[in-house]
Amino acid sequence: MGGIIGMGKNTICVKTQEKILKDKNKFPSFSIIIPTYNESLNIIDLIDSIKNNITDSAYYEVIIVDDNSPDGTTNKILDKYNESNGFTIYNIQYFNDVHPYKNFLIYPSHNSFNFFIKIIIRKDKTGLISAIQDGISSSISDFIIIMDADLSHSPSYLNLLIKEIKISKSDIVIASRYLKNGKIMGWPKKRIFYSKAATFISKSLFKLNNITDPMSGFFIIKRDILKNIKFNTSGYKILLEILVKSKNIKSKEIPYTFINRRNGSSKLSSKVVVDFFKAIITLYNYN
Repeated sequence: MGGIIGMGKNTICVKTQEKILKDKNKFPSFSIIIPTYNESLNIIDLIDSIKNNITDSAYYEVIIVDDNSPDGTTNKILDKYNESNGFTIYNIQYFNDVHPYKNFLIYPSHNSFNFFIKIIIRKDKTGLISAIQDGISSSISDFIIIMDADLSHSPSYLNLLIKEIKISKSDIVIASRYLKNGKIMGWPKKRIFYSKAATFISKSLFKLNNITDPMSGFFIIKRDILKNIKFNTSGYKILLEILVKSKNIKSKEIPYTFINRRNGSSKLSSKVVVDFFKAIITLYNYN
């Protein structure tokens, strides 16, 4: 950890962050990691929905890992969660092993809020998996939630994910589109076909017979499970790598309804498809 450096008003380091939490006696019991790129039309609605949906009284952190979005995604957050709305914004030197372009820490100024926000702005767009890794490295809780920023993963399922991992003694709880009562809304037939094909390939190659949706991007996992995983695939599906590399992991799924984004553009591209098959080859060689 580094010392405090002269970067202007409200500049702190990780040790100062820990002191703030200690003084408040509020360490987060879970972390919500949200990678973003050009999500200015969705990000405030998402954070507000998270705040309004979570009924767990525990303190939590929302970690935004942004790949320097040109549409001002992070500015939307800084404009909304500012001093006039009951928050204090800090610049931070870095979070643990994460050395991005810019960092912000947004803490509530009073006790009416039970969450705080970290913003990690990375200089380059280097992929979803590496963004999630940076989010995990910056997090400080025992449970990690991964979800998308485009509102396709409804925050209304967060309470159930948190409850299930606590009471089921599972290591990971996955929100599944393909479990009974799960749904996909708003995708064209071709997109559904691609998704089901990727799911079939992954389940068959890696013998994931007990998992209906190994390509899900919405799940909660115990931090301890991630400690010994060395991630070395690129692309968009970190869950598959976790399942392949975590032997004897205790998993559970819950059904959820995936809703296609209403605002912004899809991140699916030919590069994503290529990265998927590269990941499959890498994981097959590992397996």
